[in-house]
Amino acid sequence: MQFNDGNSITSGWGGLWNFGADTMESKEENTLKFETMCLPIPTIRTLLVFPKDDAQSDALKWAAEKLSCECTIVYTPEEATETYQNLHPHLVFIDSRQSKYLDAATLCRTLHSIPGCQYTCLVAVIKKNVVDKEDGSIVSFLRSGFTRWFVESHNLGHCLNELIQIHHTDISHLLKLRASKALFSALDACRESVTVTNLEHNIQYANKASEKFWGYSVEDLCGKNAQTMSRGESVKSDIAESINTQVKKGKEWEGTVFHKRKSGENVPLWSRIHPVEVFSGVPEYLVHVNECPINERSLSAETSSSDLLPFIKYHRKSSVEVKSFSGETGLNRRQSFAKFHPMTLEPPITKVINIILSTQEHSPLFVVQALDRVLDILRSTDIYSPQFTGLRQNHAEDQVASDLFSGLVSNNKQVMRRFSHETSKGAAGQATSSQVPTLANAPDKVKELLENVHEVYFDIFQLERISEKRPLIWVGMALFAKFNACSLLNCDESVLRNWLSLIESKYHQNPYHNSTHAADVLQATAYFLSKPRLKAIFDPIDEVVSLIAAAVHDIDHPGRNSAFLCNTGSELAILYNDVSVLESHHSALAFKLTMSSDKVNIFYNLNKDSYKEMRRSIIDMVLATEMTKHFEHLSKFVNVFTKSVEAEEDESVEPSLDLSAMSTPENIVLVKRILIKCADVSNPTRPLSLCIEWANRIAEEYMSQTDEERSKSLPIVMPAFDRTKCSIPKSQIGFIDYFVNDMFDAWDAFCDVPELMENIKTNYEYWKLQESQFQVDLNDQENTTDT
Repeated sequence: MQFNDGNSITSGWGGLWNFGADTMESKEENTLKFETMCLPIPTIRTLLVFPKDDAQSDALKWAAEKLSCECTIVYTPEEATETYQNLHPHLVFIDSRQSKYLDAATLCRTLHSIPGCQYTCLVAVIKKNVVDKEDGSIVSFLRSGFTRWFVESHNLGHCLNELIQIHHTDISHLLKLRASKALFSALDACRESVTVTNLEHNIQYANKASEKFWGYSVEDLCGKNAQTMSRGESVKSDIAESINTQVKKGKEWEGTVFHKRKSGENVPLWSRIHPVEVFSGVPEYLVHVNECPINERSLSAETSSSDLLPFIKYHRKSSVEVKSFSGETGLNRRQSFAKFHPMTLEPPITKVINIILSTQEHSPLFVVQALDRVLDILRSTDIYSPQFTGLRQNHAEDQVASDLFSGLVSNNKQVMRRFSHETSKGAAGQATSSQVPTLANAPDKVKELLENVHEVYFDIFQLERISEKRPLIWVGMALFAKFNACSLLNCDESVLRNWLSLIESKYHQNPYHNSTHAADVLQATAYFLSKPRLKAIFDPIDEVVSLIAAAVHDIDHPGRNSAFLCNTGSELAILYNDVSVLESHHSALAFKLTMSSDKVNIFYNLNKDSYKEMRRSIIDMVLATEMTKHFEHLSKFVNVFTKSVEAEEDESVEPSLDLSAMSTPENIVLVKRILIKCADVSNPTRPLSLCIEWANRIAEEYMSQTDEERSKSLPIVMPAFDRTKCSIPKSQIGFIDYFVNDMFDAWDAFCDVPELMENIKTNYEYWKLQESQFQVDLNDQENTTDT
């Protein structure tokens, strides 16, 4: 193209982008290089905003047209806004010389509110005298959103050169910035977690996969230290040192790193850390890529590590043998004895073993040997159930406690021949609506008792007496009303009363496992739910679910444990394949009865998803009361929550604790399980008089079972409860030692129940004194017999 005076310039914008090159092929002249991206040069769209045509607007328009731009001129802010939204121009000139005709700053801010404006160069046209001021006048323009200013000039050559500079600098960079949008979209679309940090590993960018994997939002991730978040307890400090040494040399590092998610889980992922060099040999950024492919499954911020692990790809060397040598002695390190074939779906324990094997490959000899011992333990069965002799050595020879432990924790069943003619025991029928009492017409003594139903010293046995052994319905009505259950379940109060009456009618008159025990567990559950920590992490539905599970957790209990049912070949044992027999029956029967009639169906008005979730949670809580899973549930709870509680109690840490990590769905499940377990075995935490009564009742039920086992020549599940020589104090001491102390220590640390801990101590000392007296009496009896 030509100036009017005949001086030639490079033809078209393709030449201007590569201004200064001697020769350039046509294709290259029409593209803009952005690293490895080749960006086609678009027709530059220019918008002129002037209140009226004058020499300046004419000069700029002429220059834009000479450079083959699409030039549009408008005269009002409204036209400018509308045109901008339609054209999305690359370059905008706004006349700011006469504010009474056009408020340039306000218009600029308006344009900035339109999405995509960050990719447009906004130029303020100013008077010459503004430049001469010494007050930094350009700052006000920059704050208004302008990219730069243009000093008024009617000279065509000056306008043309100014546009060429703008295109070579601002617009060129903005076109690259537009292209970076595609790069960020590509990063957000990939399955790998990608973060960009500085050399100190402080996160400056995180893609969508990172947000989903870590459990934090992008805003929360930015500023966090990636190396600190990736350094789990199982990762040695020398790995962090190795990473830093490698990347500072400009070399990529890769290996397995444990990443700590927001929920607290440490998840191992194969990671690559790539240094980005801006100047040769000088890294300025680090790109962290964590490979976590997801197979057609979205990973939400609440997804647990157990959900995530099946989709994690572990990159292992082709051989998993440990072959290394001791540098000093030259001794061969013995090979790890196990090799694992990769599986598409692996159980969590297999993943743990694979991680340990991978760790052995780069560990010193003594570590390999220690990990081999760990592998031996992990490959054994019942890894959550401790061996009796390893718990408390001072009681290792205590036969009564040993029998109690074996009877409650181990299945301890020997399959006998099945009795095909055996029938199940019957239960009382459902009460009619007219028989169902209400709180309004409750006897005065009942009302007086229920005023303290939320207290730890509540006397359930007194309620049992004055209610003629129907305490569950009274406790249930009081507590369900307190927690607003009818409103949350969207059911009528009469339906809830009918349901409680039906549930209570299906409890047998056993010495211990009766409706009084159910009411006691329900009352303990409500007491725990009133604690601030549980109030903070439970929602109202969680509370109602816990109350329902407590009410039904032992429904239709036959007064015999699961091992007895398996040994006698009962119908329930056959139905549930000798696995969690009673607990499965309790939960199944509870829902069967609830669904039997609209008059008792407290879930009738719930939507399908809400009902499904409540049913799953109730069943899970009832199954958690199985004593064979006691140590598994307790171990998981302690592992997840101990660190959070210690951090809260650390005086160096501010007392306000972020409960978000505790409030994840998977952690709420753990809390519910321990809650109902503590409520189920809360007898030793009650005031002494109540504790003694419960101890006598459970002993009577166990002794009755032993009597029947002897009469039918069945295996004796708990020999310690032989009626002729049973020591109730010793059985209580053993129960507190092996089951109560550790669980309530953890529960107290979590939700603060000092009054219960004091009761445990008092009751334990009482049983110790009783056992001493029992031994004295036994010795006196033996001496009398010998005489």
